Amino acid sequence: MQQIPLFLTSLRLFSSPVLAWLLFQSRFRESLLLVFLAGITDWLDGWTARKFRVSGRAGVILDPLADKVLLVTLFVVLGLLGLLPLWMLFLSIGRDLIIVTGALLLRLLRGYRQFLPSMWGKVSTFFQIVFIFLVLTHAAFPHRFFWYLQELALFLTAFFTILSGGDYIRRGMEMARSRPGEGIG
Repeated sequence: MQQIPLFLTSLRLFSSPVLAWLLFQSRFRESLLLVFLAGITDWLDGWTARKFRVSGRAGVILDPLADKVLLVTLFVVLGLLGLLPLWMLFLSIGRDLIIVTGALLLRLLRGYRQFLPSMWGKVSTFFQIVFIFLVLTHAAFPHRFFWYLQELALFLTAFFTILSGGDYIRRGMEMARSRPGEGIG
């Protein structure tokens, strides 16, 4: 039982190259299905870890890594295929690079070991996932309705990506001015 969450996370992590290959082959329906299954494994590995109280260091590291690898793979490949605007690709990747760089600097220069996701970061990730799902849905089933939803999701994703990026910068600057262990919101 203890290995189930880690196995599911590993499946999600290793699905990224398969997903990239499917997308480059223009197999959008299969890609959509694989993304849907990845979402189910993400929920299921969290549920099994909580239900059976099996949480290890590997899972704590691999679960968010698998999520981020999958999301970055989708953004990059869909950007390269021209299915999402390049500015959105750069905005999303740029925000992530700012977060990772800031967290690394805070660890190296100030001794912080933990940089928790913000509420705005979670909202941004939610809209990024919805946007990617709608891009794939429109690619798999080209219909004007899906295109409208995709455009709305693009706007909301950009808005919350910028908002969360600014929030992470603000929080990082507060952390840089404080000592580790002081509460930063």
